[in-house]
Amino acid sequence: MIKLNTVEIIEIIKKQIPKVMNIKPVELKFTDDFGRASLAATEHKFTLTNQHYSAKVMDCVLETQVRPILMCEIIYFLKCEFIDGHVDVRLDYEACSEEGRGPVASAVITFDHATELGVEELADLIDLALHMNDKTWFEELSSQYVKTKAGASIR
Repeated sequence: MIKLNTVEIIEIIKKQIPKVMNIKPVELKFTDDFGRASLAATEHKFTLTNQHYSAKVMDCVLETQVRPILMCEIIYFLKCEFIDGHVDVRLDYEACSEEGRGPVASAVITFDHATELGVEELADLIDLALHMNDKTWFEELSSQYVKTKAGASIR
């Protein structure tokens, strides 16, 4: 699992836009112009997620125009970066934030671990996770190792 923050998401979008759309943005900025009357009219925080697929969430400022970026495009750009990953994007807006400040953006990229690894391969990866001091990966692999070993003894 990979977690991305606002800055990391923007950097990936900056990298992917020229590749995918063959345009070079001058500036990328989040917007609250997605069909909601006004942020000031809300009293609470609200969130946009993958379900808000067609919401305009960003402006891509070009030399001569401003092009809207939709939530679905952000998801697509992240999928281009993490090809085998499942992307969940979240934009948290706060109604009382200072003017001009965009949402707090985050993304979680998960990967399908449907590939069946044997006990030996998992043991090797556990050793690697220990060597790299990656506690999260170690715990994921250890859990998978226990399940795989239990499943192998049942067969």
